[in-house]
Amino acid sequence: MDGLPHGATVHVYDHVYRLVRHALISRTIQPGTRVVEAELAARLQVSRTPVRDALRRLEADGLLERVGRGGLMATSLLSGELDDIFRVREELDRLAATMACQRAEPEAWERLREQARALGGLADQAGLSSYEFSQAHTAFHGAIYQLAFAPRVAAMLHERVLSLVEMAGELSYVADRSDDPVVADHLALVDGLASGDPARAAAQAVEHCADAQASAQKS
Repeated sequence: MDGLPHGATVHVYDHVYRLVRHALISRTIQPGTRVVEAELAARLQVSRTPVRDALRRLEADGLLERVGRGGLMATSLLSGELDDIFRVREELDRLAATMACQRAEPEAWERLREQARALGGLADQAGLSSYEFSQAHTAFHGAIYQLAFAPRVAAMLHERVLSLVEMAGELSYVADRSDDPVVADHLALVDGLASGDPARAAAQAVEHCADAQASAQKS
């Protein structure tokens, strides 16, 4: 885990949170490892304030737990927690797929297809388990939510709910797999959404989520 990406466009806190969350989920930071605020701040070349805020949120997410005299330690998700994460994602993705199918303009689908194709290039260059791929994958699924919901509602979902959906996405790509049909899988999802048939869109989203959960369980 290196410093913040060049050209970062979101708040430093957001990047710190996402970088450390990715390191925990991908086990770059192994379960049982002590996570020290000052060390992370130095490594990421940021002040301690965004690191402190990110660690608090990760503790609330259950990815860190407090031990000893205020120290933090990386934890691993239990199988029941993994199941619950994907159950929530499935229900949210089903709703988003149905609404996006009904609401999005036709030109939106080609933009989404371009994002899906770009995932293949990132997978080849950086690997499925990389932070770069994770962020592009998150942006792809976030774009569906933006198509599905009114802007204010989409913003509220992003702030309060979608970190769980993002976590599920990261869990699906913990390991690099050269034979993973990442582009085909995401293009199939777009085809379902663009079909004009809300029932097909919802079914495609559920299938996509089930495949993602299966991948997470193998990792």
